This record gives sequence, C-alpha cells and structure tokens, in this order.
Amino acid sequence: MIIRIVRRCLLKWRYRNILHRQCCQEYHKSPYNVDIPNISIAEYILKDINKYRKFTALINGITGQETTFDQLESEIVSTATGFKNIGLQKNDIVCLYGTNRPEFAHVFCGVTANGAILTIANSQLTAEELATQLYDTSTKFIITTPDCVTKANNAKVKVPSVKEIIVIGYSEFHRNFSDLIETKANQFPDVKINPDTDTALVPYSSGTTGLPKGVLLTHKNLVAELCQLRHPTIIPFVSGEEKSVSCLPMVHIAGLMIGMLNPLSQGAATVVLPRFEAESYLKAIQKFRGTFSLIAPPLVNFFAKDPMVSKYDLSSLHTPYSGAAPLSKTLTEQMVHRLKLQGIRQGYGMSETSGAIFTDPVGCYKYGSIGKPVPNTISKLIDIENGETITKAFESGEIWARGPQITKGYLNNEEATRRSITEDGWIKTGDIAYYDDDGHYFVVDRLKDIIKYKGYQISPTYLESILLSHEAVLEAAVVGVPADVFGEVPKAYVVLKSHAEATEIQKYINERVSPYKKLRGGLEIVDEIPKLPSGKILRRKLPQTDNGKENLKINY
Repeated sequence: MIIRIVRRCLLKWRYRNILHRQCCQEYHKSPYNVDIPNISIAEYILKDINKYRKFTALINGITGQETTFDQLESEIVSTATGFKNIGLQKNDIVCLYGTNRPEFAHVFCGVTANGAILTIANSQLTAEELATQLYDTSTKFIITTPDCVTKANNAKVKVPSVKEIIVIGYSEFHRNFSDLIETKANQFPDVKINPDTDTALVPYSSGTTGLPKGVLLTHKNLVAELCQLRHPTIIPFVSGEEKSVSCLPMVHIAGLMIGMLNPLSQGAATVVLPRFEAESYLKAIQKFRGTFSLIAPPLVNFFAKDPMVSKYDLSSLHTPYSGAAPLSKTLTEQMVHRLKLQGIRQGYGMSETSGAIFTDPVGCYKYGSIGKPVPNTISKLIDIENGETITKAFESGEIWARGPQITKGYLNNEEATRRSITEDGWIKTGDIAYYDDDGHYFVVDRLKDIIKYKGYQISPTYLESILLSHEAVLEAAVVGVPADVFGEVPKAYVVLKSHAEATEIQKYINERVSPYKKLRGGLEIVDEIPKLPSGKILRRKLPQTDNGKENLKINY
C-alpha cells in the first residue's frame, strides 16, 4: 500500500513538472532539426532534379502551357548564361517588377546563379516608389511584364544605374526575356558563391517601423527556409503528384518562397496565375486538380462566402495554407465547413525571416494560432514594459525568433539592423503574442506601426511624408483601422496651417500612391496630434484607433 501511494505521488509530481516546463520556459524550440547543405539557392532548387525530370514543373494557369523539370533545368542554365552575356556580374542587382509569370523561376535562379542579387518590387508600386527602390539598390537591370512597362520606363529615367529593361512577354522597344532563355549553354557560369555571406535576395520591408528598407537574405537564409518548409511536419509535397496553384504576388516573400520555390524544390508543379481573379483562380484549381494553394484572409473570406465557389469542383484542394496576415478562427471554420476540408493551416513570418518561422504542425489545428516554430528555429516572448523574457503561458509579449533563415540585416542601414537584430541573432518581430499550454502562439497585437492590408505592408511614415508635402498640412499622422477580413486600412489625421477640405487632401494623397496604400479609412482634420516630447507620434491615443471601435467594410 505504501509503495503504491509513493508511486502515485511520484507520477503526480512528474506530470505537474512536465506541465510546469511547458508553461514556464524561456523559449520554445522545434523538436526537429534539418540538415542545411552549403550550396547556392539555385543549386538547391535543382539538386534533386534527376528524381523527377519527366514531371511537370511549371504550368501557365491561363494558357495551360507546361514546362517539365528537364526543360526547366536547361532553361535556367541558359538564362543564367544569358544574363552573364549581357553584362551581369557578381553582386549586381536585378529588380523583378511585375505580375506573376512562370518565368519568375528562371529570373530568380538565373540571377542568383551568377552570384548577382535579385530585388523584388510589387507591381502596384508607382513609378516614383519603384525609382526609390531602384536608386537605393543601384539596380542594373529591370525585369518586368507588359502591364508594368510604362511605370518601369518612367522609373528608369530617374535612376542612372539602370542599364536596361527586359520584358517577359512582348514589348516593341525592349529586349524580350525569351532571348535570355534561348541562350545556348550546358552549365551555370563559373562563379564562386559563399552561401553564408553572399546576398541572394533583397525584398523590401518596413520592418518594425519607419520607411521601407532592403532586407539582405543570403543564399544560406533561403536554402535554410526551403529545407525547413519541406520537413514532413511543415509543407511537404509529393513529387510528380501535387500541384500548387499560385495567385498571390511572387514579388512578395511568401508568394516567392512558399507559393513557387518550395513546391519546385520538392519536384511538385506550380500553376502560375498573374493575380487573383475569382473565375480564373477557381477554374485553375478545378482544371489542374490543385492540391495546395497559398492564400490570405481575403481569399479565405472568398472561399467561405462567395456564391461562385459552389460552381467549381475543388475537391482536390486538401492543404490550403494561409499567410501574410492573421486569420480568425470563425472565418477558418466557415471555409473548412464549406469545402469539407480537414483543416486550414496558418503560418507566420516576415521578409526578414525568409518566409515562415511559425506554422501549425500537420494534423494539429488550433484555429487562430500561428502554430509553433519551424525546425532549427527558437522563439520567445519579451515583456514590452521591462524587457524580461516571459515564462508563463497566456501572458503577452513581443515575439523574438532566432534561426538560420534570419536576415543578416538591412541594406545600407546599420542603425535599423542594430534596432531589429540583437548581437546574438534574435530578431525582434514587432508583433505581440501569447502562447498556450501546448506552446502554440497567438498574435494579438502589433508593437510596430506597420499597417497590413490584404497582406501588403503599408508604412505610415511614408504616407505621412506625402501628406506633409500638401501646402495646407502642418502635421500628419496615419494609423491602421480594422477593416473586416482585409486586416487594416490607412486612416489619416491632419492639423492644417491653412484652409483645405478633407476630401481635397485625401484625393491629393490617393493620386500619388499605389492602390493598396490609399486612405481607405478616410481623413480627419484635428486640432492636435498627440506626441511624446521627443516628437514621436502617439498613434494609440488618436481617436477611433482602438481595436474594435471601428470596423470598416471594404470591397475586395
């Protein structure tokens, strides 16, 4: 009897100790580790190609044209040589600016195989915004699509470093990208690449605050991310059988890494659509029997509520994956129920992390959660008041993360690098979250000021700078206000120095920014903008900015 009592007590103590370790720990770490080969990103994407040469690699979702992996390898090698022949050298920067095309895979691999660097720019950027990025990166070549040629031309004339614009598709006055693909070559150019230190990709991000900055991602960062994504618990693909239907912008880190490069590196096909258009997207899933699709909350809302969805056979779609912005539990459940899915998984990351650093483990759905750290990744929460590490479940703090996919810093901006990345490699994400007893993280707020609309990042500082250029505006502040499933939309508050109508100022700024940056939340004239003595705007003290006070209905 005494022995049984002692055993029972020991079991209770052990169980409580396990719970204590789960709830009271300084950091969370994936139980899995993956090997990361010391090779360039282009080599990694093609390293297993002998296993699936005859399988389809790319499908044009509009025309149906297919490219096998055997063809893709040959075309990528030729593209890399074509870039070298027109003068691309190691560390030169090429800007990819346009709407999705299958050839984006050729551009990415062809540029990076030369030891050169690709910077990606959203097709909605204005010519002025594009010129700023081109100038900041000293871009040598612009690769664009016909719908963006005019803006690319207008930007090029402002940036002396740009030598040439190359168009994927027909353009009367520019070199066609097909000329590079058709270059005769049997192997990659002989270029020495150090995966640990050589930059491969420069997406632009506002980070935790301020104006957009170039994020320096090395070959190792990108290879590490793809190794993590292919782990059986994250986003694995069955080569030759699965198809990723991709409509989110591939000039965004998630669209590029998760929507295109992850399936390609695993021998699965990517169906490429220029952009989201409801009918063509649904047709592509049905026609090509798409099994995977990277989506965002607006698309989840579309799947859950739009009558058009019922007209198509989407039964092949078994693993939709949501990213770019937080996804609510209610909306998730609506889509799962309507499409009869096993579940929808959600991931979390940023440009600075090469893509995902958290994701729901396969088969473990906690709707509303961003999941747990991916392999080789550690995370923790930091109390924003005292800077201490949080060790208890359900207490909120800023997410910090560390892993081989984390950026080495920002282009030409050491101060921003020091603010965002600690000396021992932790990146401060600027997002506030808590974790539950199982170590699943839930994002609840944003420490940073960045506004997220349909997954796009909008810098308040940038919009404020344009507002202040109006002759009647003395002071300006921009905040994000809730906008249903689309995340947030920008709303402006201005103090005037001379008479002007709010509608006039709102029109002034909307004419000067990309469509997704427009002041959809409106503009309000106020007597004062709350600020600290240092001059920092206290955005949270502006009227109607608290979560839930204002929830705008925005058309998709």
